[in-house]
Amino acid sequence: MKQVITLSDSAANRIKEIMANNQSNSVGVRVGVKSGGCAGMSYIMEYAKEINPNDEVIEDKGVKVFVDP
Repeated sequence: MKQVITLSDSAANRIKEIMANNQSNSVGVRVGVKSGGCAGMSYIMEYAKEINPNDEVIEDKGVKVFVDP
């Protein structure tokens, strides 16, 4: 089965670099959608400090991506 999200080598390296320099002890990147705005929905992307119980966890090139359902 093909992964829902894949990262380019450049993106994975940059995320790892930022996380290594980040003092907040992030464990990965969280992506999802939230309601609001004129279009009704918007995408979010943020560094995650913990794994939520309902997150779908995808690991690509050494980076954990948490998909918020």
